[in-house]
Amino acid sequence: MILRTAAREIRDYPATAVFCASWIAVFAAMVVARYGVAPPTFWRLAVLGIGEAHRFGDLTLRDLSNGEVWRLMTCNFVHYSLIHIGMNLFAFYILGTLLESWYGSWQLVAIYGAAGVGGNLLSAMVRYGLGSNPLVHSGGGSVVIMGLIGFCATAGWRSRSGRDRDLTWQMVKALAITGALGIAFPRYIDNWGHAGGALIGLPLGLTHRSMLARRGRPGAWGVGVATSLVIVASVFAQARSDRQEAQLRLGREIRARLDESTRTMRLIQVLRQWAEQGGDGRLIARVLESQAAALDRPPTTASYQRLHALAVQAAERKLTEAETKAFRDDLAIVQKHQRGELNARQRAFWDYQRKSGKRDEPSAVSRRVPS
Repeated sequence: MILRTAAREIRDYPATAVFCASWIAVFAAMVVARYGVAPPTFWRLAVLGIGEAHRFGDLTLRDLSNGEVWRLMTCNFVHYSLIHIGMNLFAFYILGTLLESWYGSWQLVAIYGAAGVGGNLLSAMVRYGLGSNPLVHSGGGSVVIMGLIGFCATAGWRSRSGRDRDLTWQMVKALAITGALGIAFPRYIDNWGHAGGALIGLPLGLTHRSMLARRGRPGAWGVGVATSLVIVASVFAQARSDRQEAQLRLGREIRARLDESTRTMRLIQVLRQWAEQGGDGRLIARVLESQAAALDRPPTTASYQRLHALAVQAAERKLTEAETKAFRDDLAIVQKHQRGELNARQRAFWDYQRKSGKRDEPSAVSRRVPS
C-alpha cells in the first residue's frame, strides 16, 4: 500500500519527487564523507549539524566573491542535520506538490531555480552590505521553501477563489511563524536567506495567471529545461571545483605529514643529546609525550613505551649504565624507523610538486633533514 502510494505520488509530481530525492542523496553523501573523517555524535547528526559542506556546494560570501556563483544554486540542495532536512522535506513536499498540480513539473523547476538563486543572491548582497563574516556557511532548501510560501501568498491573493484567498492567510501565518523562529534561534536559522527567498517569491506570484495559461505549452517546457540545464551545470561546476580543491587538500596533507616527521626527527636529536650528556628527565618525558601520536604506534610502540618509562625514572633518579644503554638502543630503533618515514614523505612531497607543476619549497622546518 505504501509503495503503491509512493509510486502514484512520484508519477503525479515527478519534479517534487526528484528534488526531494536529490536532497536526501546529498545529505547521505555528506554523512558518509563525515564518517570517513570523524564520526559525528547522534546529537550533532540529528540536531546541531555535522559541519560545513563546502565540498557539496554550500555558500559563503568568500566563495561568492571568488567567483563561485554556481553555489547560489547548489547550496539549495545541502542540509546539515536530520531535523534540518526532515522539516524542509515536509514543507517542500506540501508546497511543491501544490504548485506542481497548478503549473506542471517544468514550471515548478523554474520557480525552484528562480527562488533559490534569487533568494540566496539577495541574502548575500544584504550580508555583504552589513559586513557579515564571509566564512559563515549557509545551505538548505528553506530559501526555496520561503520563496514558494511567498509565491503562494501572492498567487492566492491574485486568485478570484475564496479558497485560494484563504491560502494567502495561511502563507502569511507561515511567514510570521518562520520569522519568529528565526528571531528565537538566530544561530541555527539563516534569517537573511529566508527573507531573501520570501522577497523573491512574493513578486513571482504575480505570474500566477500567466503560468496557469502557459501550462503544457512550449514556453513552460522551455523555462523548465533551461533551469534544469542551469542546475546540472552548477553541479558539474561544483564537482570540477572539488576535484581541483582535492589536489590542494592532498598537497597540504602531504606537506603537513612531512613537517610532522621533520619535527619528530629534530626532537629525536634532542633525545640523543640527552642520552649522551644527561639532563632533566621530566623535560625528556614531556618531549616524548608530545610525540606520542607519531611514536606510540607500530612498529615503534614497544620502544616508545620503554623510552617514556626510562625518562620518568630519570626524573626521579640517575639512570644506571644498563638503563642508559637500553635508552640509546630503543632510541636508535625509533630513529631508524622515523628516518625511513621521513624519506618516504619527502619523496611523496616532491612527487606531488612535480605532478602538480608547483615549485613551492617545503616549509622551513622541513628544508633540512636531520640525520
